[in-house]
Parts: sequence; structure tokens; C-alpha cells
Amino acid sequence: MKNKKIISLGFLLIFFITLKVINPHIIQKISFINYDFFQKIFNRGKVTDVTIVDIDEKSIAKIGQFPWRRDIYSKILNNLNQYNPSVIAFDIVFSEEDKQNPKDLLIQLQKETEELINVEVPNTNQIFISSLAQSKVILPILGEPNDSYIKNNSKPKLRVLAKGGDPRNYIYKYKNKITSLEDINNAASGIGSISLIPSIDGIIRKMPVLYNIDNSIWPSIALETIRVATKQKNLLVKTGDYGIELIKTRKNIIPSDQNGVINIKFKDFDKENYISAIDVINNDFDKKRIENKIILIGSSAQALFDIVKTANGKVVPGVQIHAHIIDNILNNESIIKNFYTQIAENIIFILLIIFLIFIPIKIKPKFSIIFFIGSVFLINLTSIIIYQFNFYLDSLFSTITGTVIFMASLYFRYIEENIIAIENDKKQSILKKEREIAGEVQKKLFPKNKKIEQYIFAKNTPAKDVSGDYYDYYQVNDNEIYFILGDVTGKGIKAGILMANAAAVFRSLTKMNASVSKTALYINNQVKDSSYQSMFITAILGRINIEKKVMEFINMGHEPMMVLDENFKFEYVKSTLPPSGLMAVKDESFFKTTTIDIANKTILIYTDGVTEGYVDEGKELEVAGLENEIKKLNTTLPETIINHATKILTEKGFTLRDDITALGIKL
Repeated sequence: MKNKKIISLGFLLIFFITLKVINPHIIQKISFINYDFFQKIFNRGKVTDVTIVDIDEKSIAKIGQFPWRRDIYSKILNNLNQYNPSVIAFDIVFSEEDKQNPKDLLIQLQKETEELINVEVPNTNQIFISSLAQSKVILPILGEPNDSYIKNNSKPKLRVLAKGGDPRNYIYKYKNKITSLEDINNAASGIGSISLIPSIDGIIRKMPVLYNIDNSIWPSIALETIRVATKQKNLLVKTGDYGIELIKTRKNIIPSDQNGVINIKFKDFDKENYISAIDVINNDFDKKRIENKIILIGSSAQALFDIVKTANGKVVPGVQIHAHIIDNILNNESIIKNFYTQIAENIIFILLIIFLIFIPIKIKPKFSIIFFIGSVFLINLTSIIIYQFNFYLDSLFSTITGTVIFMASLYFRYIEENIIAIENDKKQSILKKEREIAGEVQKKLFPKNKKIEQYIFAKNTPAKDVSGDYYDYYQVNDNEIYFILGDVTGKGIKAGILMANAAAVFRSLTKMNASVSKTALYINNQVKDSSYQSMFITAILGRINIEKKVMEFINMGHEPMMVLDENFKFEYVKSTLPPSGLMAVKDESFFKTTTIDIANKTILIYTDGVTEGYVDEGKELEVAGLENEIKKLNTTLPETIINHATKILTEKGFTLRDDITALGIKL
């Protein structure tokens, strides 16, 4: 069983570590649940430095079919530039000639009619390029994984200073590009990628800030927008053995992971961050929303299919993703989940499952459950606390794995203890049978003599299978009967064996008609020699003379002996000697006896199991209670008194605190 447990738990350990390393889709989705929960619950702050000029449903309804003629964008740029925006970025690719350009339409008409039409018409494409040249504008580029049949020699405006290895080996790679026409790109201040990288479930959680497109390093549109807005020319990229270690401009450090990816921290994005494009065209907007702001031009119109789902559960236009990234970089507030956080997460994960394998094996289940709950609580609390500092550690997978490991370990502990319990039950069953046999043997030691019982009646009710109490009597001649009642310290087998020793000595000496003192001497020394861990016996030993109606006795540390007359007057004779077996004694003169007249009297000798036994919940019989019960019975017959006392101590089923033993004498 032990080997099976080790193999099974070892397999589980290796299985979960392998899952963590391979990180299949199912594990990623578990991590996403935890990550998205944090994004929803701890969503704080607002995007304040970015305004989106929105090509919305209202604008399309007013202007008409999209894409619009290029001079409309020119008008948007001109109206925005009046109020000094820090930079303007397009989330729209101008990859084709303006199909509504009047100049191109006129040339086409002349070709088709073969007539020279001498009319001055605007060249909207050139108007747009002129507006671009007079503005700080960022244009987009898209990564294209397939072959491209359109040649476009546009190059990045950003100059990358690489320190260490080549960053292109670590960042997202695309074979080709989709971007605006070369003459349009040439007029722009910068070019940045708008390629969105959704997770396997289609939700946007992170975005690269650098791309390898067409074997060139391109910045994201967010990074390029910030570079132009802050008037930077260069970007430093430092790489190490595990990937990218640092991305920075002169003013901003971008906390990406080893692949140049930033985990977006989503904030509130109010409607006030949006201005309808038609309002800009009509110059009907709040100028403060433009001054010194970063302007993004994009679309929220459903028909343009630029709608995405984010980690905080919201569905937003794609352009808003870039606004969040710009805000994250400017405020250094992205969620940090890099090589080092992954190392910390893996260490916590491995330590947790190792502890949860061994702790249930080593400590009691109730304490191991407390440890498990505390560990899970601590890991999740730690994850929540460090998230407040924009670091993310996945605690959900560790919690699930820890739960499975803990339950498995606890299960094996249960199986192991169950096997032990079954074995113990078998042993206890055998011992119980042996105790029952011992009890039956002991019962046979108790005397049964109808002739003597007319003078002496005794009864024993053991608390366990074997009693530590003992009584005996033996008639040596027609007039004399020896008796003894004793109580060994403790209960069970050891007490029974010690009492059997004393009983053997008593029987041997009474058959020899030895004196009470001599019998007491030999019993004392035998108990002393055979006692275990200083056990001893309290006992009353004596001899009655039927003819003379007298009793010679000795009380060795036992309960006071009750003497009862016909008028129910009670007297008690206390012990005069120490218990038997406490010390070795050489001379029988040590055991001085007492002789009393017992004519018309009843003698009751009992163990403390009688007076200290329960007659009700928490209520003992006590000596006074025994006296009252005798008075209620209105008899002095020993048999009636002893049977009644035994009944009231056992009838309610309370666990016996001690053996119940009593002996009565009446001549």
C-alpha cells in the first residue's frame, strides 16, 4: 500500500508539473479565468490622455459610403490641428488609391472618351498627403502571414538600437505587410502596427509592442504614437539569454515580457473619450478634448467589423485597445507577467503541491485541512495583493492542482488508516475475546455456596470484561467462615491478575485455618511481590463465628465498613491499616485485628464503585444515598440491599466508573 501511494502521488506530481510546463489550451483557459476575474474586480482608473475620433454610425449616415474620400480625412486633420493635439494616429489603412478621387475619375473619363476635358478638379489623394505632411500623424501597418502580390517598400520611421542579440528572434513575426501606399506613408511622422493578437478564446488580453514584419522591426501603433508625441527618434531594445529584457525610449520604459508583449491593464473608458467624426468635420466639439491629447481615429460602427472582446468582459472597438496600451505605457501601469513572474509562479506551484502531498501524511487530518485551507487562502491573497502593484501570478491553477493533490494524499491517508483500523479491530476483537474468556474464568473464582449464603451474600458487576474487585468466603468448620472483599487500584486485566494472586493466597491459608493476621500478612507480601507499577489492594478481611455471633476483621485501607442494626441505625468502622501490597511486612503482629458483636446486625462491605456510581446524569449514589435506599427498602437483608443497589446503578445505562462489588453479612 505504501509503494502504491508513493507511485500514485509521484505520478500526480509529475503530471501536473508537465501540464504546467507544456501549458496546453485547457491550462491557458484556466489561467484566463483567474486573469479576467482580476481585471473585472480590480478595474480602477480612467484613460484620460487619449481621445478617439469615432467613425460611428452617425458619421457614416451623414457622409455616406465608407471608405470616405481622402479630402474628408484631410478636413478632419485640419480641424484637429487647430487645437494642438500632441499626435494623431489612424486605425485605418490607406492601402489603395482613393477610388473617389475626382482627379483620377477625370483622367479615367478622358481615357474612356478620348477627349480632353479642361476642368480643374481637386486631387483628394494629394490633399490628404499634404495634410499628413503638415501634421504629426501615425499610420498603421498590419502583419500578413501569407505571400503578398503588392510591392510596398515602406520602411519603419523608428530607429531601433539593439543591445545584445537580435530582437527579431523573439518578437511576433509576419512574412509580409499590409500598409498604406508608399507616398502616403512617406508623408506620415510614424508607422505602427495595429495587428491584434487575441488569445485562443478570441479575447484581447495582451498586445505586442514590437513586431517582426517583412524582416523589419516595427513598433505597435501605441508605441509609435508615444514616440512621436514625446519627440523621440530612437528605441533601445536590450535582449538576453531568454529574450527581451528591456524596451525604452529616453522618456518611457515599456514593461514587456521576453517576447515584447505587454499585458493590457484595462481601465474605464468613458463616452467622453469619444468624439464623432462628423462633429470634427463640422468643427462642433469641445476643443479641450483635443488640446495636448493623443488622438486616435478609428471606427465603432458595427458594419465595419472592428469590434473585439476584452479581458474585463467588455466588447469595444479595436481602436480602444490601442488607447488602453498608450495609457498603460504613459503611466507605466501594464500588468507585468514576464520571465521572472513565471519563475515565481512555478516555484510557488511546486512548493504548494509538494507540501500538500506530504503534510496530510505527516499530521492529523483536521490539522492538514487547516493547513490546506490556509495555504490556498495565502496563495490567493498573495496573488491579489501583488496584482495591486500590477504583477500577475496565476493562483487558480495552483489552487485546483493543490486541491486534487491534497484530496489524493488525504484519500491515501484514509485508506492507510482504514487498513490500520481494520487490523486494530481484528486485534481488539481477539483481545476482547481473550478478556471475555478471562472474565468468565474470573467469575468461576467467585464462590457459590448456598449453605454459606444464608449468612453471607456478595455480588460483583465489572466495569470491564475483567474485574479488579474480588470477594471470597470459605467455611472452615461448622461455626467459622472466612471472608474477604478487595479492590485493586485500576481496572482490567492487570487488576484481575493481581486480584487472582491475592485470591489464591486467601484460599490456601483459609483452608489451613490460619489466623486473620497471618492471612493478611501473606496476602500483603504476595501483592507486593507481584504488583505492577506499584499497584495495591484495599481490602477487608475477616472471620465470623456463627455460634458466638462475633466477627474478627481487619480493614486494610478500604472504604469504611457499614454496620446496620434493626432500627436502621448506621455506624461505620474505618480503616486502621494501609492498603495491602504497599510495603513488605515481616511480622503478622503488624496486622492487628478488631472483634465486634454482630448479633442482630447487618454488615455491609462495598467498593467505591457503589458509592461513586451514577444514579442520574452527573449524580453519584454516595453513602447518604445508600442509607436512604436501605431505609426505603425497609429491610436489613444483605441480598435485597445489594441487588437493589446494583440495579439503581446500572438500570439507566450510564458507563460504569468502576466495578460494583458488595458483600453483606447477617447471622
